[in-house]
Amino acid sequence: MSHTARLLDAAITHHQSGRMAEAEKAYRKLLRVAPADLNGLRLLGGLYVQTGRMEFAIEVLEKAARQTEVDPETLTNLGLALRYLGQTDKARARYEQARALQPDYVPALTHLASLFQDTGNLSEATELYGRILQLSPENPVAHFQCGNILYVAGKAREAMTHYENALRLKPDYCDAMVNLGVALCQTGQGSDSRQWLGIAQTWFEKALKEDPANIVALNNMGNVMRQTGKPEEAVAYYREALRLKPTYAQALINLATSLRDLNLLEEALEASAEALRLEPHSADARINRGTFLQDLSRHEEAVVSFDEALALKPSSIDAQWNKSLSLLALGDYAPGWRLHEVGLGIAHMRGECPSPERQWRGDSLTGKRLLLWSEQGFGDTLHFVRYAALCTERGGKVHVLCPPPLRGLLKNCPFIDALPAQALESDYDLQAPLMSLPHIFDTRIETIPAPIPYLFVSPETRARWAKKEMPETGLKVGLVWAGNPRPHQLNAHMIDRRRSLSLETLRPLFDLPSIHFYTLQMGAASAQRTASGLPLIDFMGEVQDFEDTAALIERLDLVISVDTSVVHLAGGLGKPVWVLSRFDACWRWLQNRPDNPWYPSARVFGQKRPGAWEEVVVHVKEALNALR
Repeated sequence: MSHTARLLDAAITHHQSGRMAEAEKAYRKLLRVAPADLNGLRLLGGLYVQTGRMEFAIEVLEKAARQTEVDPETLTNLGLALRYLGQTDKARARYEQARALQPDYVPALTHLASLFQDTGNLSEATELYGRILQLSPENPVAHFQCGNILYVAGKAREAMTHYENALRLKPDYCDAMVNLGVALCQTGQGSDSRQWLGIAQTWFEKALKEDPANIVALNNMGNVMRQTGKPEEAVAYYREALRLKPTYAQALINLATSLRDLNLLEEALEASAEALRLEPHSADARINRGTFLQDLSRHEEAVVSFDEALALKPSSIDAQWNKSLSLLALGDYAPGWRLHEVGLGIAHMRGECPSPERQWRGDSLTGKRLLLWSEQGFGDTLHFVRYAALCTERGGKVHVLCPPPLRGLLKNCPFIDALPAQALESDYDLQAPLMSLPHIFDTRIETIPAPIPYLFVSPETRARWAKKEMPETGLKVGLVWAGNPRPHQLNAHMIDRRRSLSLETLRPLFDLPSIHFYTLQMGAASAQRTASGLPLIDFMGEVQDFEDTAALIERLDLVISVDTSVVHLAGGLGKPVWVLSRFDACWRWLQNRPDNPWYPSARVFGQKRPGAWEEVVVHVKEALNALR
């Protein structure tokens, strides 16, 4: 054995035994004797990558890469080091070079796919992960990353298949458990979600029992706590991870999100700013910052933050979607509606589209059957069904697919030709989601269609409710104080916590004489009526659907409601409605502008500070007193 061979053998022995310092000395000794030894260069470079000394790795591996016998492993390691130091273009070039030498070299394909994923080139990343799974079908990491890409693209159900495959191949793959649980939440499969999140929690607890300083397990425990509706506990786990490693940027990003859940918005902004200091090229941190600015009604700044994120990750659906909401809140409707379309097909943003190839783009409908479908909740359907009248004017037969509780009400709309129970392709020629119609009709603030009323009660239902005895004198006011909590949809649940209040908070209104209050509250929050002891008249036990509620509202003088479907029902009927709006108002209330172009009969009472309902109630009481 030659002298250089003995030196290399000694270095490799140290390296394989984990004696990194001794291995480094041995490799260095070898390279003093033979400076161009390819094995010495590539193995020393690999050691530097393993130990996180990327500048040294690049210096050594660049020398190896200049040799004609360079191998794909060396080039892949060089790419990894370059990427770690933020030299993305150079890293990609080295991965591509490794791929050219050996097209089926899975490590190079994996790192290249990950790079595409991080820079927002999702189609390229998907293609590469597909190739990896052809070469290595039992690769759990590839399945996991495919799931992540599909989830980001709004395809939660397809993502779940890959997460399940990853867990089949690696039953203790905790990240896959958490992401599967999140995807299940988004698709409304709450009980299954709790099962997987519970299993993940067990694994993380086991990891922390063995190593209480495991920052990855602490961070993931925080994720599980947040997804299971325990933001205070999530914050505690993230803070512990950051105590152990203050530069843990992902824990900071997650901490910021949970602080937002607790309505600690300024602290959330500080955490996201710190995350950006640690990772100045993080698109996710900028998206987080933008959403916190939205919560603070600082929409101009939020748009800037989303634009910065999009400069780093142009394909980011989250950045585009959230930017659209800020633009709409600012009344900048043209770009707002255009960007709002990115949410189509994504369950937690808008909805899954039937027959996308039949999407109506706004051309003539003469001789065509157009299916308008309800993609979101009752309120959005009631809000945007007004556009069916404009569709009828284009010459088509308009069918509206909506939830059953709305059908009795919408059957009275003269501009709707049919209300099918399901979307059968044989029954329509074209389709459009209701919330795409403002984009299709190029709606601006000044062109909002507001032919009030556009919702109607049938004579039969009106006659039935006319028999209910009501006081002949005094003001009759309907109340709604809470929305649907949707506990299995985390983001929707958090929004509901901010938009809802307790009936007890409205108690000062009952001090006013000559006002008769009627509950219009549905769901679990209706039980507060009995517990409060307040003199609320309750006909809700006789309400079967939205037409019944509409008939009851017609007999009232005013509706006062938090931001729920009842607001849209009253507004569409032309009934005076006062909207109790949270500080981070839904975009349609135009940053809590007192009047609203969507509903001429609406008056908006918005919070001046997050959570400050008491101040809102004071103003409502003053306005009510002026009406008597």
